[in-house]
Amino acid sequence: MWFRIGICLSLLGLIWACAQRPSVPPVEVTPTTVRLEREMQKAQELEAKGEEQEALFVYKGIWEEAPLSFPLALEARLKAAGIYEKRGYLDKAQELLEFIVRRTGSHQAVYHKAQLLLARICYQKGDRRGALSHLKKVDPSLVPSRDYQELEALLTFPPPFLGTRYYIVLATGETQGLEREVSQVRRGVELALEGSEVRLVEVASPDELEGLGGTVLGVVGPLLFKDLDGVLAWAQDKNVPLVTPAFVRPDVVSQSPLFFRTSMPLDQEVAYIAGFLASKLKIHNMAIFYPDNPYGRVMFGLMEDSFTKKGGEVDLKRSYPPDMQDFTPLASELARWKEAHVLPQALYVPDIWKRVVLLAPQLLFHDVRGITLVGTSLWDTPRLVREGKGYIEYALFTDTFASGSPYLPVLEFYYRYKMAYGVDPTPLAAQAYDAARALLASRGEDKGLKPLSNVRFLGVTGMVGFDERGDPLRVPALLMVEGGKIQQIN
Repeated sequence: MWFRIGICLSLLGLIWACAQRPSVPPVEVTPTTVRLEREMQKAQELEAKGEEQEALFVYKGIWEEAPLSFPLALEARLKAAGIYEKRGYLDKAQELLEFIVRRTGSHQAVYHKAQLLLARICYQKGDRRGALSHLKKVDPSLVPSRDYQELEALLTFPPPFLGTRYYIVLATGETQGLEREVSQVRRGVELALEGSEVRLVEVASPDELEGLGGTVLGVVGPLLFKDLDGVLAWAQDKNVPLVTPAFVRPDVVSQSPLFFRTSMPLDQEVAYIAGFLASKLKIHNMAIFYPDNPYGRVMFGLMEDSFTKKGGEVDLKRSYPPDMQDFTPLASELARWKEAHVLPQALYVPDIWKRVVLLAPQLLFHDVRGITLVGTSLWDTPRLVREGKGYIEYALFTDTFASGSPYLPVLEFYYRYKMAYGVDPTPLAAQAYDAARALLASRGEDKGLKPLSNVRFLGVTGMVGFDERGDPLRVPALLMVEGGKIQQIN
C-alpha cells in the first residue's frame, strides 16, 4: 500500500514540476524569412500584372536561397511551374512539380496542387493514363474546385454530354515525340470552340470512338499517317467529315470525299511563290539547290514545273546530301556564274532553316550578291532570323499563318491565343483552329448540317473553304525577312 502511495506522490511531483517549466517560445521569425515572404509577394504581384518573366526570376531566387523543404521554396517552385505550364514549357514545369512531390507528402496542400498540375500537363501531352494516375492522388478539398472538376470532366470517358447537342472529336493518335504538336492542335481547337455550344471530346485511338453519342460535327486530326486509317474508317461509317491540320499527300486526301485538310498542299505553296517571282518580281531565271531526300526531290520538281509554266527558266540545278554542313562547293559554283555575268536572279532552297543559315554566309563570303533567296514553309521560324543574322535579309517563303499579319481575323486570333496560353500561336495551331471553325460553319441556320465542301468562312490561315479534292482554298501568307523580322508582305 505504502508502495502505491509513493508512486502516486512521485507522479504528482513530476506533473507539478512540468507545470512550473516555462512554455516553449514560438519559432523565431528571422529577417531572412520576412524578406523571402516579401519577395514572394513581389513575385505574385508581378505575375498578376502579366510580367511573368520577371516573376520567374524572383521565384527562382526564393527557392535558391531558402532550404529545400522550406514551405516558401516549395510554393515558389509551384508558382513557377504554373507559369511554365501556361507558356507551353511543359517539361520544365513537370521537372519542378516532380521535385515538390518527392519532397512533400499527402498531408501538405502543396503536394495536392502539384499533383493536379502534373495531371493537367499529362493531359496536354496526350498521356490520359498518366493524367488519371496523378488526379487520383489529389484531395479535391485542398485544390481549387473548378480546376479539379474541369480536368475530371475532360478525363471522364465516355464524356457526360449534359444536354449538349453537338461536339467535335479531337483524334490525337500516337503522341510519343509529338507532345508539343498535339498541345498546339488542342489549343487551336479549344479556342475555336470557345463560347459555342459545341463540346470537345479527345480520343487517343479508334477504339475510343465507339460508344460516342450525340451529333458529331466532325473529327479533327490525327497528326500521323499511320493513325489515319482507323479514324477515317470510323468517320466514313458515321458519315462525318475528318479534317486534319497536318501535312498529308494529295493521293491520301482523295481516298474519301469526307477527308479534308487545312495544311498547305505542296503544289499550292510552290505555285503561289513561283507566280509571285515571275509576275511581281519579274524574275526570269533561277537556280535550285535541293537536298537529296523525298521532300527535296518533290519540291524541286514542283518548282521547276511551276516556274517554267510561268515563262521562267531554271538554269542551274544541284542536289546535295541531306546532312550537308559545308556549302563551299555550291557557293563557289555560283561565284563562277557571277564572274561569267550569268548569275541567276533567284536561288530556291527547299530545305530546313538549319541548312539555309549554313549556306547564306557562304554566298556572301564568295561575293555572290544580288540573288534572291527563296524557300518553303520550313523556313518559317524566328531561329532563321536569329541564327541567319543579316545573311538572309529579304529572303522569301510562304506559310499558312503569320503572327505579324495586318489581317484583322489573324490579329484577333493572335491576341486571343496569346492571352489564353501565354505563347505565340504556331501555323499548326492556326490550322487546327481553322479546322474546327470549318466544322462549326457546317451548321446551317436551321441547325442542320451541310456538306463541308459547301462551307465558306474567313480563316486565319487565309482559307475561305475547300476545293473538290478536300484541299483548302486559300491565298498563302507571303513572308519576307526584312529588318531582322519575318513580315507578311501580301
